[in-house]
Amino acid sequence: MVALALILLIRLTSAPDLGALPAGPDDGGSPGAIAAALGAEVRTELVRPSAPGAAVLVSEQDLSTLAAADNPDPEMFTALKVRARGAQLWVSAGSHLGPLTVVVTARLTLDLRPGGEITYDEEELDVGDQSIPGFMRSAIDPRGDAVLSLTSLLGGGQLSQYGLECLMVVPERGLELGFHSPLLKADPGYCAANPL
Repeated sequence: MVALALILLIRLTSAPDLGALPAGPDDGGSPGAIAAALGAEVRTELVRPSAPGAAVLVSEQDLSTLAAADNPDPEMFTALKVRARGAQLWVSAGSHLGPLTVVVTARLTLDLRPGGEITYDEEELDVGDQSIPGFMRSAIDPRGDAVLSLTSLLGGGQLSQYGLECLMVVPERGLELGFHSPLLKADPGYCAANPL
């Protein structure tokens, strides 16, 4: 029993294999600055004649800035980082379980609902390199997917004037968002048809 507890302790405090640090451009230190930079990109794309839509990439760096701005508990979660891995966003943060220093990683899948609402599903929650069973997750983080929200990015005036029609995780780079002019009908397949 002591050996099993020791192995679990080692796995909980081990550094998880998250890959490279978040990549891509840093469009500013705040959600407003990021929204302004991305809004300018969307505007430039949509003014082209016969442009059916515009796609922009929210880099891993920018996603990390957004996660830090929406951090539900800065004392509990420090140094938030977001990485695009496969079809998921991995949100990691330094934290603690009692006296133990650990890295908590939430693996999220995103879905775009009609009307432009983005929903998240927490596929996995890891502490160190140990996956936490679903029934224990609320004991680790009762806020669940509240560690990342795109509301501050999409709710401001820079991007809210355009219709969000698709999203797609771009591995090792970030999150692609596809927009359409408010005068046109949405095309949910735009991101897949126009990969960045």
